[in-house]
Amino acid sequence: MKKVMMLAVALVFSTAVVFAQDTKQNAKETARQAGNTVDAAADKAGRETRQAGRKVSRAAKNTKEDVKDGTNRALNKADRKMKKAERKLDNSK
Repeated sequence: MKKVMMLAVALVFSTAVVFAQDTKQNAKETARQAGNTVDAAADKAGRETRQAGRKVSRAAKNTKEDVKDGTNRALNKADRKMKKAERKLDNSK
């Protein structure tokens, strides 16, 4: 009877050890997957930030060019009006 009890205790102990190892392995795998998820999220955030930065940069460049074009058009229009006024003055003499 003593041998049967020792065998039962040994069986319970070995089952507990196997269960503990399996739980430990599952915890490691879960931690690894969580780490990969965090890395992927950080990479995506970095990509989104760079993309937003490029959009802002493009918008600023386009705005600068629009202002430059508007200024040039206004100067050209003023120059044409001055030439027209000069022609009128010359013709009135």
